[in-house]
Amino acid sequence: MRIFALETDVNKIKKRFCAEGEEEILLTYYHGLSFLFAIFREIFITMGLGILGAIGWHFDWPMLWTVGIIFLLWFVFVFFNLMKAYIDWAYDFILITTDKVILLDQTSFFKREIKPIHIENIGGVSTKTQYWDIFPFGILCIHLKEGLGGQSITKHYVPRARKVAGILSDVITKYQRHQPTAQEVLPS
Repeated sequence: MRIFALETDVNKIKKRFCAEGEEEILLTYYHGLSFLFAIFREIFITMGLGILGAIGWHFDWPMLWTVGIIFLLWFVFVFFNLMKAYIDWAYDFILITTDKVILLDQTSFFKREIKPIHIENIGGVSTKTQYWDIFPFGILCIHLKEGLGGQSITKHYVPRARKVAGILSDVITKYQRHQPTAQEVLPS
């Protein structure tokens, strides 16, 4: 299903960005704690509004007005941030194929960024730990080659980041080994 820029069908994205004969190696979404950490502030605002409602009930405020105002405040200050965090968590993914890495960043109903990075443009992969390596996720860094600016793309909350980096590194190695040499390309 598609709502403005939000595409909920991963297969449509795969079909659009993967060439014929290209095999999917790994598809991973971001860890659920990324959603929880993103809505931490909204949880406290909701609890505060709930406490305000309990205070209003205790002091016999007009409940229709109290609930209406509290709901309006919750909708304005919490709902949109909650939806943004959910969309950002539920529909973002990393897809590794035999030819490329596709990074999908779905920020809202109106904004989506898809970065297909061809394997030949990746100079290396590294991982970092997050939160003292207590949780089963980490930071994945994809280092681009110098000709492309030598930048790094960093993704947080990647489940089993070391495993994902290992798989990506294997794909890069296999890709480089199967590239024809100059002698194979040039006629004798």
